[in-house]
Amino acid sequence: MDSDHESDDRPPHRPPVPSRDPYVYTLQSSRHATSPKVCRDFVACVLNSVGQEELVDTATLCTSELATNAFLHAEGDSLMLRVVIEPPRFRVLVYDASVELPTAARLPEDDRLHGRGLGLVAALADAWGTAEGDAVGTYAKGVWFELAGKEEKAEDQPRPFTG
Repeated sequence: MDSDHESDDRPPHRPPVPSRDPYVYTLQSSRHATSPKVCRDFVACVLNSVGQEELVDTATLCTSELATNAFLHAEGDSLMLRVVIEPPRFRVLVYDASVELPTAARLPEDDRLHGRGLGLVAALADAWGTAEGDAVGTYAKGVWFELAGKEEKAEDQPRPFTG
């Protein structure tokens, strides 16, 4: 059967040139009790897809804490999760509509059940902090953490096409 178009599943004539730009993945989520699970599953999927499996446990715990805080304490109907990978650095940002900045990350000294999230993030992450909201104005602020992943080895880099 003749076709007016070429198949999109044929391999390109030469491999694409790897980008020097960071990898950025974004997830919009309703502000709901399921948001922390959806966000941590998204982060795990991204890390597994880019070969940073060793970061999954720490990253999903920290993501869960930030998304839970957004669910419990923020305003608005939604939150936005952004994952930025600039090897070997990995950053997760959770944006919400609340203008209130999180309090200092310290683990409570007693047995309280609440107030431990940012203390855990501070203890586990290489860095954490807050960011201005998105450019459109939907979200008032972001809270982020950063982890260091493994360096890409020369043999893992794509090789130039030699014909």
